[in-house]
Formats: sequence, C-alpha cells, structure tokens
Amino acid sequence: MNFLSHYYFERYRHNPELVLGCVLPDLIKNADRNVNVLPQKHEDRFGNNPKLQSIYQGWMRHVETDRCFHSSSFFYDHTHRLRTLLAPIVEATEIRPSFLSHIALELLLDHLLLHYNWVHESDFYEYLAAADREATDRFLKLCGVSDTAFFFKYFNSFMRAQYVAGYRDFGQITHAMIGICRRLWNVQLDRDQYSGITEIVSDYAANLTGEFPHIFEEVASKLS
Repeated sequence: MNFLSHYYFERYRHNPELVLGCVLPDLIKNADRNVNVLPQKHEDRFGNNPKLQSIYQGWMRHVETDRCFHSSSFFYDHTHRLRTLLAPIVEATEIRPSFLSHIALELLLDHLLLHYNWVHESDFYEYLAAADREATDRFLKLCGVSDTAFFFKYFNSFMRAQYVAGYRDFGQITHAMIGICRRLWNVQLDRDQYSGITEIVSDYAANLTGEFPHIFEEVASKLS
C-alpha cells in the first residue's frame, strides 16, 4: 500500500510518531533504495522511550499491512487485470508490466481515499510535521543508519512538495507511476503512452469504486 493507505489505518491514533513510523519504510526506500533498515532486529535498543516505541510500532504496522494486502485476492486479481491493460503500452520499454500494475493499484487506492474524503492530505502532513525529528534520527541510528542526512534531505523535500494531494488527478498518477519506474529503468515515454496510461487508470478507478472499501475492511480486521 502507498502513503495514504497506510495512514488510513492510523488516522485516529493521535500519535505523530506512530503515523511517521507507518510510512517510514517507504520514505526511506524513496530517499535511498539501497539503504536496508530492519528495526525488528534492534527492538531491544528502543528501551521504554515512548516515541521510539511509537515509531517502531508504526513501522511494524506498515510491514503487517503490506503483508495482508499483498496476500489478498483483491491484490492478485486487480494487479493481474491492470497488467493485462497496461502491458501493451509499455511493451517496447524496460518497464515490467507487473511492477507498473502494482504501483497503479496502490496509487489508485490513495486516489479513492482522497476522492471520497476517507482521508485528508492536510491531516496526514500535519501528523508528519508534528513528529519528533530527534526521535526519528535516534531511531534510525539505533537501527544502524549512521548518517541520516540523506533521509532528512528527502523528508524535507517530501514535506515541501506535499505531492500526495496530486493523486486526485489521474494525469499526476501517471507521472508518479513513471517517476517510480525511472528509479529502476532509464525510460522515456511519449505523449501517447502517457495518455494511454492515464486513460486506463481513470477508467479503472471507476471499476474499483464499489470494491475498494472491502480491502480496507479486510486489512483492518486482520490488523486488529
């Protein structure tokens, strides 16, 4: 799941460090995909510090949420359908259709959460802004990340851009999808390819409207 979908499960917790923790794995991956953080191996280092414990709890909730989501029939069925639709558009590129369909589904879920006002991006960013940066820095260092500057550089940019609000727009979803692919492959798509992807995700959002609440209910029941 993507940022807002993870936030959805923690939106009423009133705990900024927990909210930060629930998206921290993806923030770190975006900041530097070569950095591998495994806090579950260092759980004994966090002591009784409530902020460190909240970040850790949020991190582990992220891991469990993704496990539930990626093992669901919803994920399998919709990524398969999206792959079938998207594959012809990117067949002449290095992009793996299975990867693209995975990203598309997750961004579409964030889109639907915003569209139906299940979450509000302003609340999400307020939680992140309120999270204790010193505690975050300490958490990462206790997990073996000796130099955290790369993370805070990215995090500051993430907070300034506040780009998740753009997921309301299907064109922005397409740009986000291709931007993520460019972290792995050197690809350039033409205008027709962009338009084709945008049309597919726009049409597919309508297909998801009646179904997407069920996956959030399913994951929530397993988390509880």
